[in-house]
Amino acid sequence: MSVRTTRSDSIGLPTTTSRYDLLLALFPVPLLLGAFVSAMTSIPTAVGIGVGSVPPAVVFWYAISVAAPTEREKRVSERSA
Repeated sequence: MSVRTTRSDSIGLPTTTSRYDLLLALFPVPLLLGAFVSAMTSIPTAVGIGVGSVPPAVVFWYAISVAAPTEREKRVSERSA
């Protein structure tokens, strides 16, 4: 006996979180910290957010150049999904 499922039953969130998902989730943290520090001190907002944008820029550079996804990682993640 087979059970028929609707197409929406098979749609779901991925069960594993990759390092790239974590990197994207952490991008706003230094920016918000820079905005908070500039709001609480006499540092201009542009300087606080500008300094807060440096860590995400470095992480972005790292993610696309040094730790770029490889074909092997893509195949493994497709198999596990």
